[in-house]
Amino acid sequence: MPYRSTQPRPVSRPLSRPEGLRLLGNVTFGRIVFISRALPGIRLVSHVMDGEDVLVGLPEDCAVVSLLSQVTPVVYEADVLDTATRHGWSIVLTGRAGLVENDEEIARALRLLRPWPGEEIGVVVRIHPELVTGTRIEDGP
Repeated sequence: MPYRSTQPRPVSRPLSRPEGLRLLGNVTFGRIVFISRALPGIRLVSHVMDGEDVLVGLPEDCAVVSLLSQVTPVVYEADVLDTATRHGWSIVLTGRAGLVENDEEIARALRLLRPWPGEEIGVVVRIHPELVTGTRIEDGP
């Protein structure tokens, strides 16, 4: 006879755009995915939300900065997952990214962003999400 646990089984459900963006505002880091020299690149970055837009802080000498000198399509992903319970959520947004050039916006973002240890944020990137998808994993019925 197969083993049957009395624990509820985790199930996944899709997240709406508003729910996904709200959850994204509850974390401070994620991964920006970009194309460089015809290959995908991924970089772990810090972020803050600005309405529905994601503001990302990068060092000035980061390879992705030169790609974003013009508006460029990117993917951004963030998640919170508990390895013990396998509960949590994951959000993926696809949109256009470009450098923030307004001095007041940059100063405000720099006050909110937390750089990675050993890095200094020199550039702020704005990602405007066009497509937001996500999944939440929680106990089922």
